[in-house]
Parts: sequence; structure tokens; C-alpha cells
Amino acid sequence: MTILDQLRGVSPGRIAAAGLRALHPSLAALLCRDVLGMPLPRPRSSREHLDAAMRWLCRAQDRWPGGGVAAGYSLLDGWQQPYPETTGYIIPTFLDYARLTRQQEFRDRAIRMADWEIRVQLSSGAVQAGVYRGEGNHRRPAAFNTGQVILGWCRAFAETEDQRYLDAAGRAGDWLAAVQGAGGAWSLDDPETETAVHAYDVRTAWSLLELHRLRPYTRYAEAASRNLDWALAQQQDNGWFENNAFFLSRQWVLPLTHTIAYVMEGFQESWRLLGEDRYLHAVERTAGRLLRIFELRRFLAGEFDAAWRTTATYACLTGSAQVAGVWMRLYEHNGDLRYLNAALKLNDFVKATQRLRSLDPDIRGGVKGSQPIQGSYTRFTYVNWGAKFLADALMLEERLMAEVERKLR
Repeated sequence: MTILDQLRGVSPGRIAAAGLRALHPSLAALLCRDVLGMPLPRPRSSREHLDAAMRWLCRAQDRWPGGGVAAGYSLLDGWQQPYPETTGYIIPTFLDYARLTRQQEFRDRAIRMADWEIRVQLSSGAVQAGVYRGEGNHRRPAAFNTGQVILGWCRAFAETEDQRYLDAAGRAGDWLAAVQGAGGAWSLDDPETETAVHAYDVRTAWSLLELHRLRPYTRYAEAASRNLDWALAQQQDNGWFENNAFFLSRQWVLPLTHTIAYVMEGFQESWRLLGEDRYLHAVERTAGRLLRIFELRRFLAGEFDAAWRTTATYACLTGSAQVAGVWMRLYEHNGDLRYLNAALKLNDFVKATQRLRSLDPDIRGGVKGSQPIQGSYTRFTYVNWGAKFLADALMLEERLMAEVERKLR
């Protein structure tokens, strides 16, 4: 598919604005490199890439008043509106980075995010779907988004002991428990997707377990357990999960590495909290299949079908960073160096797609949806969740490599 094919249906005004942005030397160089398939540069140190990703996220937060983080930067449309879902799970990333670097600014920014989430929380306790465009717009609740913000509020409460965050998380958890289907899935009319139920909602189950640790109400643990059981039933023997794609009739009809990793993360963290080995085994089944694919192809495509086949020639960079994180946590548990080695290589790949010296601050340190940028996932856009998951993976890498070096002394 050519660039012209990909822009078909885009309004002339948007194309004209994108053309003006593309005149910037940094963007012109980026587009030429990606469209022509030129080799990626060698990455620099992981700490440099981590710092750059965090600074880009700061710029994304500063684009709008209030504390929410802009969803991303589009070459077509510029900076996007703040995104409640991803702002929620960016909160722990900023708190981890603040602790790592001892920079108070990042803790303060995380608290601003948590406060903003309270201000935009729906009266039902839920969190809205999509980006925030103001109170006057119709805002519909989304189960997954609600779970991700619960993760942020729980971490904010653990850091500050401010009861407002736990109360907000409790209202959100009460809503999730009330609207859950009898079978364990959440099946809401989600305007962001066409699929009725989502295996990746197991990450929402994890959020309820985190809430249960702080507020031990039985309904949170029971709702989490029901969803975990339902999600386990979606897994095939080869590690594939049914009901794990965003759409049925257009792009992303197959699960992305992003949603595949979401499921693994949900089970991995639920295993950490509950200690039930069946959750860990589910992670190992999927992670092991992805590891074998990566070892054989030296590339992790952005999407896969039920037989782990793919025709995709692009990488979903968010998913790559997440998979690297899952592999590193498995290494931490079982000591299998294959997982660590593959994770380091995958981190290097995502790092190589970052521009650390760009003259354009809107892209410097950001993470694209796809590599190349015209790939199918969030085409021509830098996304805040990509930068978040890369930062998480690089902080975990730094800790694990420090432990490896201590053992070698």
C-alpha cells in the first residue's frame, strides 16, 4: 500500500496541514527513512532513551491544562486531546521514574494526573471511552479504561495516603463489579471497538485485585476471579487468545502484539498477587510462542492470526515494548536467559526507532505507533502509551542488568 493509498479519504485540509508539518527537516528525514525502508540507527544507552521518553511524556502532559496527558502527536492533526485511560496507567510510570531519578518533578506530575482523573471521572464512577473533549461532550463509560485508571489511583494512594484517590478507585471498582456480565466478561457498548468482549480486560481484573489489597471488599476479588476464569477459557493450547482484537470489519481485525501483551500482563500481575500458577502457565504458553517466533525471524510483527501466522510487515512498537517487559519478568522468575536476551534485543529495536536528537520537540523522544510510521497501527502518530511502555521496559532492564552485573563481580 502506497502513502497515497493510506491517505485516501483524508480531507484536503488535514493533508495540507500535514504537508506543512512535513516541511520540518526532522519530519522530512523521518518520513524518507521509514517510507524507503532505510536501516535504523544504532540505539544509544537505555538511560538516554528512557530520559527522552519521559521528557516527551512531559511535553504531552503540558499540551493541555489540568494534568491529563495528550493521547499522542499526529503528523496529520498535531497534538491530540488528553486521554483518561492512558493517563491513568502512566501515573505509576512517573512515580517509578521519580523514585529512580529522585526528581520531585515527576512525582508532582503524577499527582496532577491523578487529580485530573478525579475531576473527569463520570458520576457513575466509571472512566470514559476515548479522549477527553470537555464536559459538554457526550462521554460513554468503558470497562477497560476504568481499570487502567484504577491502577493509577491505587498507586497514587500508596504514595500519598490521600483518601481521595482510594475513594475514586472504590467508586470505579463498584461500577465495574455492578456491570460485569454473569460469565465474567465485560460486554458494554464500547464506541472505541466493534468487539463485544475482550480477553485483554484481564488487565482490568488485575486492577480490581490491586484495589482489593487496599480496600478488601469481597466484590472486587470475586469480580476479578470471574474475569480471570473467563479469560483463561479464551486461551487455546498454542497460547492464542480468542476475543482479543479491537475490530471485526476494518483495521486491527487480528490481535495486535499490544493486546496480546495486555493479556499476558494481566495474568502475570494477577499471579504475582494471588500466587495461582495457572495464571503464570497461561503467560508462559503465550510468551514462549512469541519468543520462538522472535528467535526464528529476528522480528516481531505487529499482529498474528490464530495459528501465529502473519502477513504484517510492520511492528507495533507499544506491543514490542510490552512483550519485552513480560519476557524480563519471566526471566526474573525462572532465570531463563533466553527471555532476557530476547527482551534486550527487542528493547534495542524500539529504542532505535526513537529520535533523540531531533530538532522537532514534538517527536523527540516519542514512540511511534508503528515501525515504519505508515504501518497499520495508529498510522503517522506518536502515542503516549508507546512511550509509557518503553519507559517501563527500560526501567526494568536497568534494574535487572544491575543485578546481573552484581552477580558477575
